[in-house]
Amino acid sequence: MAAESSHESRIAGILARIRAIPEGSVRTYGEIDPEAPRLVGRVLATTHEVLPWQRVIRADGSIPKGQRQRELLLGEGIPMRGDNVDLDRARLNLPTGVAAYMRAAEARDADAIVACFTDQATVTDEGHTWRGRAEIRRWWEGRETKYRHPVKLRGGQRVAGDRYVARVRVTGNFPGRTADLRYRFTFRNGLISILTIAP
Repeated sequence: MAAESSHESRIAGILARIRAIPEGSVRTYGEIDPEAPRLVGRVLATTHEVLPWQRVIRADGSIPKGQRQRELLLGEGIPMRGDNVDLDRARLNLPTGVAAYMRAAEARDADAIVACFTDQATVTDEGHTWRGRAEIRRWWEGRETKYRHPVKLRGGQRVAGDRYVARVRVTGNFPGRTADLRYRFTFRNGLISILTIAP
C-alpha cells in the first residue's frame, strides 16, 4: 500500500508540473522528473487529463510527437533551431511577444517586426524615439540598411508587471563589430507598447 501510494503521489506530482508549464515555455522529461523521465512519457501516454502535452520535449530539444507538436509549439512562439526547440531561448523567463520580436529580427522581416507593436508604440534607440507603426518601420528599415546585423538573445527576465528586459548581442559592420545591449520591453495586450534599446 505504501509503495502504491508513493507511486500515485509521484504521478500526481508529474501531472502538476506538466499543468504548470506556462504558454510559450517548454520542459524536458528529465526536468519534470529527474529520477524517472520515462515515467513522464508513460503518464502523458496514458492519462485522460487534458494537459499541455506539447510543451514536454526531449533533453536535446527534439520533439517526440512530430509535426503536430511542432506546429503547436510554433503557435505559442517557441523558438526553434532547425527541427529542434532552441532550449537556451525557450527556457528564458520572457513572454511570447519577445520571442516573436526576436524571430522577426533574426529573419529581418520588417512586416513581422511592425506587427509586434501597438499602433501607438514607441521605440527609443541610439538616443532617438520613433512613435507609431509607420515610424517604427522607418526605424527598423533604416537600421537594417545601416548595419545589417544579426542578433542573438542571451538572456532576460521579467522586471515587473508587463515589463521585461532581454539581453541581446548584436554583431555587424559598425565600430567594435559587437555590442551587448538591453532591450527593455513594455507590453499591452500582448503587443509591445514601449521598446528602449541601450547598453
